[in-house]
Amino acid sequence: MGTNITNGSPTIHGKCTAHYDNLGYVLGTSSDVFFAACSVIPPANSTSSAGLGNVLEGLVSKTHEPLFTDLFGIYVNPFYKYRRSSQVQHNPLLTLVDGGAAGQNNPIWPFIQPARSVDVLIINDNSADTPDNFPNGTEIQQTYLNAQAAGLHKMPFIPDVSTFVSQGLNKRATFFGCNETGTTFMVWLPNVAYTYPSGQSTAKLEYTVAETDAMIANGNAIATQNGTVGWPFCLGCAVKNRDGSALPKGCNACFEKYCYYRSGTSG
Repeated sequence: MGTNITNGSPTIHGKCTAHYDNLGYVLGTSSDVFFAACSVIPPANSTSSAGLGNVLEGLVSKTHEPLFTDLFGIYVNPFYKYRRSSQVQHNPLLTLVDGGAAGQNNPIWPFIQPARSVDVLIINDNSADTPDNFPNGTEIQQTYLNAQAAGLHKMPFIPDVSTFVSQGLNKRATFFGCNETGTTFMVWLPNVAYTYPSGQSTAKLEYTVAETDAMIANGNAIATQNGTVGWPFCLGCAVKNRDGSALPKGCNACFEKYCYYRSGTSG
């Protein structure tokens, strides 16, 4: 990461960038929403119609106006001039932001590529789809629609938002892909206020120790489905579901409880 690459090989033979793969930078990029909160002063090589005077005025009229490099995670493009990556091969740099900008808060997309053999995904959805900052299926359904458009068949069927809400799928764990061969089995765990009002705004930047502890405790409740009897066993059934071996007795009852079946189909 960080090394100048051309057509899959280092641009300068034997020269690689070290220590660019900083976890803080990666995490910061994945949650970067500054682009949505700030206006941008175009970069020096911008083709924007804004004149130099406007740029200079923005720079000198305030202590520090957001610059292009302030708002995005800048990465050397590892796919530069790599012909199989047609959408980004002409860009020497990649400017990355929070995946929510594309309507996909959950990083499902990389795991449903044909080159990857991912059997099961556990998805903790903390999207702020509703006015009170809870998920309602919008994001994962958008990933499904995008996958359909791109011909990525590893993504199981995901219903629309009205179905999520009417069937209460946004309030409990749901399994997707139960009766769909060739797809990745998905365990969807939406953010639910089991023990604490966890639908906090992204704009809330400071938390007390008590608030932090309460948020973490609620996260634990989401992972355990608030202590629902049988949930650990059912989660095990979900993980084992795609390995081709016989499932333990009792898994069928789990699938009946947690699986979403597309209209007209059943387990």
